[in-house]
Parts: sequence; C-alpha cells; structure tokens
Amino acid sequence: MTTPALGSLAAPALDDSDQRCSTEELLDAWIGVIRGYEHVNRILADQIEQETGLPAPDFFVLAKLRRGGEPAVPLSTLARELAFSSGGFTKLADRLQQAGYIRREPSPCDRRVTNAVLTTAGRTAADRALAVYCAGLRELVLRHLGADGLRVMVSQMGRLGATGNGPAWSVP
Repeated sequence: MTTPALGSLAAPALDDSDQRCSTEELLDAWIGVIRGYEHVNRILADQIEQETGLPAPDFFVLAKLRRGGEPAVPLSTLARELAFSSGGFTKLADRLQQAGYIRREPSPCDRRVTNAVLTTAGRTAADRALAVYCAGLRELVLRHLGADGLRVMVSQMGRLGATGNGPAWSVP
C-alpha cells in the first residue's frame, strides 16, 4: 500500500466563484458569530453565578428541567442534550442532589433508567436564575438587535440546526 504524497492530504482550495461572499468574509463573519455568542454567554454565566450562586452548568440543568415540561427526565437524556460526558454529568447531578435541587427517581417504565426530578427548592432556584438570565439577555441581546433582529437571527440559526424544528420558544 502506498502513502499519498503530503500535498494530496492538504485541504482543497476554497472556491469562491459561486458564492456571494469571499472566503475571508465568510470566515470573519463566522468568527464574529462565535465571538458574540461566547461574549454574551460568559457575561451571563458570571451574572448567574454572582447573583444566585449557581455555576453555569448547574443553571442549564435546572433551566432544562424547569422549562422542559416533563416532571421527570432521564439523567442520560439531560447529559446528552446539554453535551456533558456521562461521568461529568453524574458529578453535576450529585452536586444538584446534595444541594436539594433535584432528586433521583427510578423510571417507572425502565428500571435501568434514573430520572431527575426538580424539587421545590430546585424550581425556586431555577426561576430566580432564569429571571437573571432573561434580564441579561434583554440587556445584552435584545437591546442591541431588537425583537425583529432577534427573530431573524433565530430563524437563520434555526436553518443551521440539525432538527429543522422551529425555535424552542417565541420572542414576546
């Protein structure tokens, strides 16, 4: 078996001939999207932790449980949907359980599955943190984009999503 020459392993040249923006513009735009998202997320994570004591990962789990509509969610589903490793999520769930925010319950349908259930204290913490988060989103995103700009952004980013579903919530 022969090894291909190093040159053939290089990425193909980007062809701009059939696009309406140059490669440079495309890369700069995408980096701008990522930087904007990271900037807002970093500020919001800091605000939530400062005002509620919840680290960002804890907040996202509580928010997912609070807004999810299901009273019990499998731990494996939460880990997958929030992009955690199973080991990392187990530690996070332990922390949330020790804080009294969730309790673990066996699934009535599958004894191999353990569900997370939000406690009253967990609902209270999630509601408080969601209020901080939404106030931050209004200041950092809505104030700059406006409701129409936000709707356009949601629509455009939704086109890139794997599910093809509409947004998980509507903008008031």
